[in-house]
Amino acid sequence: MSHLARPVSSSAPPIAMAQPKILWIDGVGSYAICDQTEVTIGQAFPGNQVDLAIRGDLSRRAVVIRRHGEDHLIQPLQLVQVNGAEIDRAVLLCDGFVISLGSRIELRYVKPTQLSGSARLELIGHTRWQPLLSAALLMGESCVFGPELNSHVVCPDWSTKVVLFRNGKEWMCRVSDQANVQIDGKPVRAPFPLVQGQRIRGDEISMTLE
Repeated sequence: MSHLARPVSSSAPPIAMAQPKILWIDGVGSYAICDQTEVTIGQAFPGNQVDLAIRGDLSRRAVVIRRHGEDHLIQPLQLVQVNGAEIDRAVLLCDGFVISLGSRIELRYVKPTQLSGSARLELIGHTRWQPLLSAALLMGESCVFGPELNSHVVCPDWSTKVVLFRNGKEWMCRVSDQANVQIDGKPVRAPFPLVQGQRIRGDEISMTLE
């Protein structure tokens, strides 16, 4: 355990760790949907209230990533390096930047297109998210899932794309009518709200937000 990470007192009652909404895409993976302005990343253990938790040697609260317009800033709360340079203040993240937390944990910041403020956070190596995730999505105003390499989530077996976009406080889902989308077995026309617990299925698409 890192000297920066303090164990939870044994006398304190256990508190469930904060959980992000997770989008499960069949045949592709599971993705945390982080749509708040600030996202805190820290160590995975019961009682630690962070937005994204990592199983590894890092602080309770390691970094905060803030959405700033169409960009993201990273604020260090422990020893943090960006592309090998230690930082002590907020730094702008760019596509491909590698974030090192302590000496053993690395994340890659991926921003596939400048046309959207959304980005993807990937763990490098054998470190794992808690719960297990393929990646975390830092949501801007829209996010694209599809076969193109500049999608936020690449779905290689799809021939169409799904676009999530903000509508006030909810997320809407836009997809071609040719995808024959159904929600919980009932046909639906896009755009439609993305609601936790609903099963979205089409000719190629199958996903659930939990």
